[in-house]
Amino acid sequence: MRKDRLYEEDLLVNGTVGGEVLTKHERQVLRREAGELQEKIEEAKQEPIAE
Repeated sequence: MRKDRLYEEDLLVNGTVGGEVLTKHERQVLRREAGELQEKIEEAKQEPIAE
């Protein structure tokens, strides 16, 4: 995950592009879910490729 990803998401969600303002709780949930997905991606990278 790129370092500036959260900044870009803030612009899309809370900035002039998206215009939708999320509550603090909603942002926390989205960040937690993104973290969980990132962990699953990293785990999948460690598994051997089945042919």
